[in-house]
Parts: sequence; structure tokens; C-alpha cells
Amino acid sequence: MGQNSTEIAYSFGQLGSVFTNLAKPVYPPKDHVIVAIQFLADNIPTVLETETLDTMGPQFPTHQDDELKADGGPDANFTGTTWAAVTNVGVPSTGVIPIADVVANNQIKPGQIVLITTGSSEDGADIDDGLTEDAAAGHITPVYQGPNKHYMEVVSLSGGTYGTSLVVKEVGTPVSGAGIAEIDHLDTDNTLYFLDSYHGAGGTTVEGVTFPKGVTIYGRWTAFKPAAAPVICYFGK
Repeated sequence: MGQNSTEIAYSFGQLGSVFTNLAKPVYPPKDHVIVAIQFLADNIPTVLETETLDTMGPQFPTHQDDELKADGGPDANFTGTTWAAVTNVGVPSTGVIPIADVVANNQIKPGQIVLITTGSSEDGADIDDGLTEDAAAGHITPVYQGPNKHYMEVVSLSGGTYGTSLVVKEVGTPVSGAGIAEIDHLDTDNTLYFLDSYHGAGGTTVEGVTFPKGVTIYGRWTAFKPAAAPVICYFGK
């Protein structure tokens, strides 16, 4: 059957592709990106450079091993939109969580989903450490739809220069031992991550990862460098 959707066609590489079996970089044509990579043999990419869309669009796996803007981040769906260090216990009756007053707070917006993690290494830059949720301090694993819908959401941010008093609310049916009722157990070891419709959290890098023969990955990349094993890169808008 014919393909009538231009959008779908562009997304799956009908605008061109390239084969390589060398450990050399591949680049897309002008105004294009690499939208899919098919591995014809086991392969360990050394470069997988995302089209960093940040708040303008989705994020994808990358070889970068941190989330710092200086290195082209944030990307890789690790920190969400941004992250914030907790500075004190929260107040369950008002849903207020005190956070550090830093410029990155400009990215915190009402409606974003809040994750509560623990561990001093989780400072928004250590992507390969992953996230450790802290249910004892109020973390809720977000469920967005259905009868078990339950998540913590940003209401507002005020105070200080960039924001020090984060107000959150709990959406869905409260669960014992989690949520706003537990935020008075927060401390300076906790970090908050904020999700929106473009940014997830918890991903790590593909650095050193072997993609097995037959696997195809999808995304938006501006450069790709495989190991010396055959791959096909598909271009799209």
C-alpha cells in the first residue's frame, strides 16, 4: 500500500540514507537530521550527537556523559527540564518545599511533574549515576492517566531572586507513606527533578554500550560515529 503521509515519510528516512562500515563520522544533509540508525552488526558508537532541542522539543540518547549546558546539554532525558537542590524540610500543610535560589529555577513552571530523589551525587550533572527515588521524603512515581493516576505537580515558585519557595500539589488518590504528607522528611540530601511533555528523567548515556545486530534506534541526531561495523543511517527533516 502507498504511503500518503509526508510527515511519516520524512520521519522514517525516505529523504535519504547512508551506509558505513568504518569508524568514521556520518553527518546528515543540510536542514536534515539522522532520524534512525539500523545496526547490521554488533556496534559500539563513540559519537551520538543529539539535536539539542531542550524546551523546544524532545530529547534522545547521546554519548555525552553529563547534562551541563557547556557540553551541549541538557539532553538524554536525564534531568528532566531542570533540577533543584532542596535546602530544608517541606511543609505538608501548605505544600511548600524550600529550594536553592539559582538561575536554573527559571525553567520551573506550573504543571511540571516533580520527582524527589536522594543521594549527594545526584546534582544534575552525574548522568551515569541514575536517579534514586526517595519515597520516605514524598516521591511519587508518576502515573498520568487511568484509575491509578497519581503524581506531584508544580503549583508556583516564589521568593528570592529566582525562586526559593516551591509550592506543589498531589494529584490523584493519596498513597500512604508517599506524597505531600511526607515532605516534612526532606533534607539537604534531596534533589528535585521536573518533567514536562518534552523532558523525561533517569536516562544514562550510550557511552560504551554495544547495540546488537538487528536493532534500530530512532531519534534526532546531528552526527554519528560507529565502530568499524556496518550500519545504515536514515535522514529526515
